[in-house]
Amino acid sequence: MRPPHVVLAIFSVLLLLGTVVPAGSAAPPPEGVCGICGSEFERTAQKNGIDATVSESSLTVNVAADGMSYWEATATLNRDATKQLSENRTLLTRTVNQSYSSYRTVVDDPENLTVTLNDRTLSVTYTVADATHLYPGDVLVFDTFVRHPPHGEAYVNTDRLRVTGPSSTIVTYTPEGSTVEGNQAVWTSSPDRGTYSPRLGRDATIAFAPDGGIVAQAATTTAVRAHVLGMIKSELLDFALIPAVLVGLLGAGLLFARDRLPQSLTNGRRVVRWLAVGTGMYVGLTALAFVIGGDNLWLPLVIVGIGLAPQVFLTASVALLAGFLDVDTGRNLPRIAMVTVLVWTLALLLGAPSSALLVTIAGPLIFLPFGFLAGARNPARFFLPLVAALGPVVEALPLVPRVGVVFVSPMMLAMVSLGTALLGIPLFTIGHRLSEIRDPSIERKPR
Repeated sequence: MRPPHVVLAIFSVLLLLGTVVPAGSAAPPPEGVCGICGSEFERTAQKNGIDATVSESSLTVNVAADGMSYWEATATLNRDATKQLSENRTLLTRTVNQSYSSYRTVVDDPENLTVTLNDRTLSVTYTVADATHLYPGDVLVFDTFVRHPPHGEAYVNTDRLRVTGPSSTIVTYTPEGSTVEGNQAVWTSSPDRGTYSPRLGRDATIAFAPDGGIVAQAATTTAVRAHVLGMIKSELLDFALIPAVLVGLLGAGLLFARDRLPQSLTNGRRVVRWLAVGTGMYVGLTALAFVIGGDNLWLPLVIVGIGLAPQVFLTASVALLAGFLDVDTGRNLPRIAMVTVLVWTLALLLGAPSSALLVTIAGPLIFLPFGFLAGARNPARFFLPLVAALGPVVEALPLVPRVGVVFVSPMMLAMVSLGTALLGIPLFTIGHRLSEIRDPSIERKPR
């Protein structure tokens, strides 16, 4: 006796959930910007039999336009440690080298390293190559503080950090917590040396431009975003490629099938009933997964369900309201739809990654104006696959790079994006119908 199709479907879904279980890993510890300025040097010295204490420290980084950067770190040591290190220069050099090679500092392999000890002041100078990248508009981006897994994010472990750009530039972008002084970005550390403060964040880029005008600010914004995307493009593709392709293909399919979409999809009450039935089945599947497999099965379903819940509510609301709308827009309807699409696209691009929340909450709504455009035979309708595919890409931005516990896997994002696209089908159909009703010049085909 063959099992019912519904049993096979449920069994297949439960097997699929094994590929969407959230992954967990320990977040890498933060990395200090200075190798000799704090606890990392003290720990290394202790391993070498020296009881060293850093009382005051500073780090200055001079950035050049050719990509080279010049670093100078100073640290004031206690007298006993100073005496031991001054009497054994080999031990001094070894302790400094080990501090930088501990992988708890931003710079692991400094070049042209020189070490001097004058009175109680330890000074270290070195260079770091390929520290800057030049972008259009003469925007210079310094990215040595940018840390992605397996590295921990950078933090200021010195009393004073100063990053100086070329003399002909000013700072146009810097991480939070800094003070801008012309072509310099300056941080002062927390007096509590037991804390990682201030954190610079993972995308701790510093940008320099010839001036602070509107053109330079726009070029800086573009350069910083392009640089960040370049750093995370591999992981972003892992998350967003499949969802973007799925949503884009479904959008293209709607354009080709617009005149053959079921008329029942324009009935708001029927759409709401279908959504209610689908929600009930989803809740039942989640409960079954909880009983059968525990956290590894039901938790992914819960996360996907939470992601789709606001979209289901909005889709149901729009479907119901569409039946009561009687807006005489006439020929302005396609223009309104085009403006809506343009505003939506700019909001996603300029607001990323924060605009991921907009996609998560209201992702299906963009299909409605495209339904208007398709019904009016407006050429702008052909942008539907691209604009729809942009949603999963923006939605994936907050998920990369992956650090610590990853609650949303690439397959889970694909399931949410597919749900978004499916919810967009009735909205597209409703928009198509409304456009036909309001434009009598469109020849209606029998359904």
